[in-house]
Amino acid sequence: MTVTKNEIGFNAGNILNLLTIRGRLSLRQIGEMTHYKDVSITMAIGWLLREGKVLVYNEDGKLYFDLNRSVSEIYY
Repeated sequence: MTVTKNEIGFNAGNILNLLTIRGRLSLRQIGEMTHYKDVSITMAIGWLLREGKVLVYNEDGKLYFDLNRSVSEIYY
């Protein structure tokens, strides 16, 4: 399976929109709502982490993701 940077970016955008609407979600919840495989979700989350747009929480061995609301984008 070959995954392109565009596909990862597209998935990241969809997950970011989902977190904006739903708030904090687990890996499983994201998978159920998007029908993405775990590997696609983790690549997209990695993309969003690199951009500083999400936070990751580990609660009892279960991963949760939420928006990083402390980030403000500056446009010039």
